[in-house]
Amino acid sequence: MPRRAPLEDDAEDFTTELDAVEDTGSGSDGNSEQDGTSDAGSDTGTAMRIMTVPQPDAPMHEVHKALEIAQQAYNAVRFELRVLKKDYAALRAAMPACSHNKVFKKTSALDSQITRAGKKYAMFHYFWVMNGFFPTTPQPNIDPRSDTRWASPKAKLNGAMAELYHCVPKSLHKSMETYSQFGSLFRAAVSSERSNILHSLKDCAGLIFSSLKLDPTVFTAGPAEKKENELLLALLKQHGEDGYTRLAPILFTNPSAMVPDDFLKTPIMVKIIRVEIFGKASLSGKTKGHPKARGQRWDTQCVTEGLIAGAAIMARFLLTHDQELTATGSATKIGYGQDYDFYLEHLFKRSSWAISVMDYYNREVFGTSSVSASPSAPSSTSQPRTWEDNFLRQLEAPAPAPPASTPAPAPAPPAPAPPAPAPASMPSAHVTTPTGHTNVVSNHQTIMSISQGGTASATAQLQVDIGQLSLENDTEPSALNGRRLPAA
Repeated sequence: MPRRAPLEDDAEDFTTELDAVEDTGSGSDGNSEQDGTSDAGSDTGTAMRIMTVPQPDAPMHEVHKALEIAQQAYNAVRFELRVLKKDYAALRAAMPACSHNKVFKKTSALDSQITRAGKKYAMFHYFWVMNGFFPTTPQPNIDPRSDTRWASPKAKLNGAMAELYHCVPKSLHKSMETYSQFGSLFRAAVSSERSNILHSLKDCAGLIFSSLKLDPTVFTAGPAEKKENELLLALLKQHGEDGYTRLAPILFTNPSAMVPDDFLKTPIMVKIIRVEIFGKASLSGKTKGHPKARGQRWDTQCVTEGLIAGAAIMARFLLTHDQELTATGSATKIGYGQDYDFYLEHLFKRSSWAISVMDYYNREVFGTSSVSASPSAPSSTSQPRTWEDNFLRQLEAPAPAPPASTPAPAPAPPAPAPPAPAPASMPSAHVTTPTGHTNVVSNHQTIMSISQGGTASATAQLQVDIGQLSLENDTEPSALNGRRLPAA
């Protein structure tokens, strides 16, 4: 009896806060039109469970269960409220200062194009916008895939700026350099799209990680429970111990076998990318629907390095007890921004491993295979000092060069005149060549006497090559494996 009143008060306060958030709005999802019905049903079911107050004589485990459900729902709403506050702040920053009624004017075509470009940039190229990015300046002499891009913060900024000119339509290049609102609109679009992607993945996290046999309720558990969950820690840390690592076991085909060639090749990331491209319905085998998902609206035909790096970040974040996806995790202190750069840098090197990763996702997501580009020369690195250095050395092995046809060897010189029979005292050896011929070879150095005009005064010493003494007639050399072929 004494617990009923506090529980009812908590439920009433939570319901009030929930109603307030619903009146304000909820975080938008790129596939909200497609998943609106299922989301509404899920929210209704959650609200019903929260409003179910245990009876006065209910056992304590039912009371604890009700409080647990209410706490989980509260954490979820609190997270969405933070996203809304960030979006609200971005809207206020983009609002004209002279607007008295605080109402946006009709969005111009240019602003719509900037927003669209920002969302595509977040999904396919980079999760965050660096400081000092806008206004941009052309970088015609910088290769975004060069190893020097990661040498310093300045080089990193210039490399990202050069990449921006490649992925943003040419019609917006001038606006990037002159339009004062370009930066704020672009940043707001990147932040919004990152939140949208995360929101859609959190809704189906249980299905994404279903192959690992995890309890689906772990993804709705509170931060304290996820922090101490040994199964999650085993997927985020090496052997489940030490600190969080960017080479997390969850990023390998088999988390219990961290093989370099299997790094970033995992069905978990395949599901994440499919949800981003085709929507949540893709987890049930559907790749088409109406309205189209974000990747389908953009007519996505292949993966990008940024898309794979973002999927790796999401795969780790969904298992942590961090509440917001920021460049540095607030609770775990994981450097998501630095790890994103790490994945991107190694994918850009176009090593044998990087090419195989691109092929893997193009095949698994789109059913196609990418065209392998020529690998760049491997960069010089310091001697490995840790297990991670040894791992990276194997990861950065250059792709093998395409096999070249073996040039035909030069024609063999004509065989000399048949020599005089060898003395009986000089033994001979039979040697079988790779072509199956039997050569008669004398000792390593055979000295033969050649008589001229019946006199023995003129004696020549001839050193016979093993390859030129044969009882059969050799044909012209063949280009097949550099061997001689028997006569027709």
